[in-house]
Amino acid sequence: MATIDIAGGSVRVRFSAWERLAVWRDEVVVPQAVIRAVELVDAPVGRARGGRAGVLVSGVLKVGYWGLGTGIRQLVSVRRGVPALRIAIDREAAGLPFDEVLVSARNAAELACALVSSDVQR
Repeated sequence: MATIDIAGGSVRVRFSAWERLAVWRDEVVVPQAVIRAVELVDAPVGRARGGRAGVLVSGVLKVGYWGLGTGIRQLVSVRRGVPALRIAIDREAAGLPFDEVLVSARNAAELACALVSSDVQR
């Protein structure tokens, strides 16, 4: 499962070895300055919609890029029963090929509170 760390003014998501095959990267670093919104998502599997390039186990897990053809592209690593952190970003300012990061983490509520308390609007 991916891990999320907040340090040095950035949010860093590190992907496990098998997730790297679906997301085409080891990690993603999002500067807090480009974060537009933060949300705790209790049932994240249903929040990744649209076309995809990645791994899908229906109703259980989604890992990869979602939202192809919808206008909002998501980098996704979510599992059923594990809450997720949704981070909406300014894609152009970040220089990243997606608009949202949606990642399951057992401590997603704690991470969301930490980001919101550091002046990121919910």
